[in-house]
Amino acid sequence: MNRDIIIWRKGKFQYKQVVTKLLEEVIVDAIGRAEDYIQKTGWVTFNYGELQMHSIIVPSIVERVDSFILEYPIIRKRGRKNHYGRSDYYCRCNMGQRNEYQLFIELKSGRQGLPCKDIRKQNKEIWNTACAQIKGIEAEIKRNKAFYAKPVIRVCMETLALYADKSKIITKEDIEKVFTYAQSMSETYPPNLIILWRCADEIRKLAKDEWHDGRQMFGMIFVCHIMEQINIHTKKY
Repeated sequence: MNRDIIIWRKGKFQYKQVVTKLLEEVIVDAIGRAEDYIQKTGWVTFNYGELQMHSIIVPSIVERVDSFILEYPIIRKRGRKNHYGRSDYYCRCNMGQRNEYQLFIELKSGRQGLPCKDIRKQNKEIWNTACAQIKGIEAEIKRNKAFYAKPVIRVCMETLALYADKSKIITKEDIEKVFTYAQSMSETYPPNLIILWRCADEIRKLAKDEWHDGRQMFGMIFVCHIMEQINIHTKKY
């Protein structure tokens, strides 16, 4: 089956390319797992939220990194206060190589109805919260220099399931507009990697919504903000 996937990238900085490549591979593979689930079951269970999204994303990550932990305990700083929390994914990547790095990913999920004139306010709020959370682990990382001896990359990822009522006629352009709107998700934390998956007709016809019989799934968009690396050991000359 030919997959209808659009990828948008922005920005250049150290490790941006290598992390972008990893995320692209993970997301495209996760889309394949989503399609496989729909073809075998006829349902869209995996897109009901963050906990269900783990089902298609985690296997894709595990195959591509050296080590992986779910719900990694970490201290986040918000304002002047520290808060105990957990980062969704912690990975060790390219171990033993010159471009070895440690990767934290904060995952959030939502839904976006079609057609639309912008990303839902609730989805934007979720995005900003997730970005602030993953940004807030910097102080904890710098306090534990011995453990975080390699560059640390932080990523915020929000998945939005795209749906519409069966009575509505949704065009290819309606779906692509969401892709454009997502590029302006936030001024504070602008996305720099977005991947849009448009469901093939056969997938859309198969995909049933367990909770809303009148809904159709039209695809999913993966919005990512890759933050510049945290270097603990910087040489001074």
